[in-house]
Amino acid sequence: MREVNLAALDLNLLVALKALLEERHVTRAAEKVGLSQPAMSRALGRLRVMFKDPLLVKGTSGMTLTARANDLYQPLQNILGEISQIITAPTFDPATAEGEIVIATRDYEMVSILPDAIKRISTEAPNLALRVVPLSGDDLSPLERQEFDFVVSGTDRSSSTLNRRIILKDNFICLASANNPVTKAELTLEKYLEMRHCVITISESRLGVVDTLLSQQGLKRKVGLRVPPYFLAASTLVAGSDLLITLPRRLGLQLTQQKKLVAMELPLKVPSFSIYLYWNIRNQNNPMHSWIRKKIRSEG
Repeated sequence: MREVNLAALDLNLLVALKALLEERHVTRAAEKVGLSQPAMSRALGRLRVMFKDPLLVKGTSGMTLTARANDLYQPLQNILGEISQIITAPTFDPATAEGEIVIATRDYEMVSILPDAIKRISTEAPNLALRVVPLSGDDLSPLERQEFDFVVSGTDRSSSTLNRRIILKDNFICLASANNPVTKAELTLEKYLEMRHCVITISESRLGVVDTLLSQQGLKRKVGLRVPPYFLAASTLVAGSDLLITLPRRLGLQLTQQKKLVAMELPLKVPSFSIYLYWNIRNQNNPMHSWIRKKIRSEG
């Protein structure tokens, strides 16, 4: 089989060829693609050399196609259509979208942020499946390997392979069992340090923001229970104990609606924090990912 040098191929010649095959007239073909008549004549000459065939010949009622030209038309139409699809920016129709989107997060974000987002996505894209998987500590490497589509997390990390945006700002509040006497008065720093605490450990390699702030002041909490980042399970344990737990305010206030826990303001100034939506830069211009990013947003 003769090997063709594709690098030397001028795609404009294929556009001209399609016009010539459809119009069977040099002048009309030139007008169709915006060329002058001499330029189209030169293109036809180059095409005849390329295909080693006259392509258009004189017939009884004008120009007619050779057998080779007839055979070329359908493949040529297919190829130019595919090239057009490659160049044209892809579109996304949520109503017909299918597939699965994987979001890694923790239960705090899943309860506080994702319900509204999932409702929006499911309503507009009913055939698109969502899967929520647990996020391990602050590890974003699975997203860098594209094992997830998105990460929703308070992890504050810059990466050359990931993009992110803030979807929520929050601060902290302290919760105690509704039966705990500490809820009957204002929570002082002295009382806060005197009580035992349930501490949620996000990462074994670093202190949380509250303990870091206390450490800077030479202070330390009494840890009665240390748990992994299972915010809902931890709050259930506190509801039946004498422990205090410091949680993100958005989640904490939701939990007090069950009347088993009471919220108290922290007796120290703890900086607010951000919850980020992370995605791989490879998907920055993916129309489905772009649409979902717009749906995962804070409601205030």
